[in-house]
Amino acid sequence: MTKKTNQTAEIFAWDENQRQELIGIFFWGFALTKIPSGRLAEVIGSRKVTGYSMLLASILTILTPWISKSNYYIFLSSRVLMGFLVGASWPAVMPLAARWVPPHEQTIFISCIASTAVGAGIAFQVSGFLISALGWKSVFYVFGGVSTLWSLLWFGLIYDSPQQHPRISPEEKDLIESQIRDVKIRNVRLSEIPWISILTSGPVWAIAAGQIAVFFGYMTLSNEIPSYMDQVLHLEIKQIGIFAGFPYFGAYFLSLASSHFADYLRKSGKLSTTAVRKIFEAVGLLVPAFSMLLLVFWGYLTPVAVTLFTISITTCAISSAGHCTNMLDVSPNFAGTICGLVNTFSSFTAYISTEMVTALLRKDNTFKEWRFVFAIVFGVEVVATGVYLIFCSGEKQSWDSVKTNEGREEIRPLKRKNLNQNLE
Repeated sequence: MTKKTNQTAEIFAWDENQRQELIGIFFWGFALTKIPSGRLAEVIGSRKVTGYSMLLASILTILTPWISKSNYYIFLSSRVLMGFLVGASWPAVMPLAARWVPPHEQTIFISCIASTAVGAGIAFQVSGFLISALGWKSVFYVFGGVSTLWSLLWFGLIYDSPQQHPRISPEEKDLIESQIRDVKIRNVRLSEIPWISILTSGPVWAIAAGQIAVFFGYMTLSNEIPSYMDQVLHLEIKQIGIFAGFPYFGAYFLSLASSHFADYLRKSGKLSTTAVRKIFEAVGLLVPAFSMLLLVFWGYLTPVAVTLFTISITTCAISSAGHCTNMLDVSPNFAGTICGLVNTFSSFTAYISTEMVTALLRKDNTFKEWRFVFAIVFGVEVVATGVYLIFCSGEKQSWDSVKTNEGREEIRPLKRKNLNQNLE
């Protein structure tokens, strides 16, 4: 959508600062809904929170070409709203996982959900061809339409618990409930959330460190790889689509493979859950980190840069068997709240990433300037690895239990209740 000179009325003359602002402002809205959406899903269910947020985001995507032509600041505001809607989806899935997925299969499930990388890969691949053939507007129409269809399928297929699903067989419902029987999930009131315990928990901060580092590195590359390939490596638009999208397919399959292996190690008793989480998180952070370090020295070479970008984005998916699933380990009851809290911090780092790129690429957008970007990502990922290895735990924390006034653990199964009653 942006060119150095206005070739047609359909191309915008945004400078580098405006371009990065349009990318970065999305993450302000993205961050603001993390905690509320996770908590809201614990109260009214993941089906509504994720479904309606994605449906509205899909409609806004389709309207983006018209919004972008109206006014720069209106377009900027729409990007905040888009982040607000999209940001609600991921934390809201955690309560759904806790009520549907047995503990020994949670790593695989979360890896499937976290492997949205395949969507990014398809988007990069298809967008290059769509732009070449039909122009940039077609990208918003096509992906907005696909996302709308997905939202409708979500409402038809997804329910918050086996008890609520109208088409599940009695045998399947009994099987699922027998496997999650030991995981006592309660419909917890807002006043019962142990905020102080959560905020002072070492394992929670370990998860936050891992998520911040992965998100910082992942979003820096996702947002900036096309510009780097265009302005530093001087590749054509179709080549950029192919090379920028390819790593995400590898990330998807590696995420699934690593999750299967992680759950195998846990079920076999060969390693504790804590050890499994630490190993997979360390690999998922350190391999991308050292890929960034190599880019500092040889990133100007196209084959080397494309290879290292691929390795970095692909291997960071291994962390889905680390900190992502770790949220369900430490607290099945408050996984949505923790996910929202952790993702709030990580979302702001994505905005910081765009500001960092703007500050460092002030002159000619050359490899010399990009070296500092790669070096900073390397440092963040190495430091986060150390934090995670020190504070990580794979055990359910004592504060996950909800106590009655008499000191007994209270079990309250998920029910459909009025929202105001749950917020008392």
